[in-house]
Amino acid sequence: MSGLIEPLKKTFSDLFSRSLKKINSDDNQFILYRIVDSYTIDDQENYKVQCAFTKAILDLRIDEIVFDLDILHGLHPIQSCFVGMEHAKVLNQKSRAHKQQKNVTSSYKIGRYHTYCLVAQNRSGALTIEHRNSKEQFVYDAIDIALSRELIGEFNAADAFQIGVLAGLQYINNLKRGKEPALNINHLRLVK
Repeated sequence: MSGLIEPLKKTFSDLFSRSLKKINSDDNQFILYRIVDSYTIDDQENYKVQCAFTKAILDLRIDEIVFDLDILHGLHPIQSCFVGMEHAKVLNQKSRAHKQQKNVTSSYKIGRYHTYCLVAQNRSGALTIEHRNSKEQFVYDAIDIALSRELIGEFNAADAFQIGVLAGLQYINNLKRGKEPALNINHLRLVK
């Protein structure tokens, strides 16, 4: 009997240590949710959000995602940026209503997995970002960051959401001025 238990212990020990190493080395350990689909009901866009651990599916509107900080900050940065851009559309539609907005980026500002962080925005709308390790700073347009799949993926979810909101508002303002830039955001919807 003892001869059978030892190989089983070794097998489970090896499986556990391999999965533990994978989890610790995986940058996606903070990705707790993902948007897997969307659908429209009564001109209202709804999203199917899947929990990474339970595989449960939640049907949520954009404002429900934005104001649930656990979900918003548990998304991949690319999807968080997409949520920010969609939220900018809602903000633009409701700007006449003067609704009080909740600050969704002040909490959860912990450095979890990002390479870049937002530092400042100048008067013309350009964003200053800083590399986490080298402290080197760069200036980019919010739309340029949002359209770069590689760059937006290097921010944490809170900063990516903020970039998405700023890029969305900038895009809306460009439309109002008659400048309609080509905005290809297909990569911002689903992350596999």
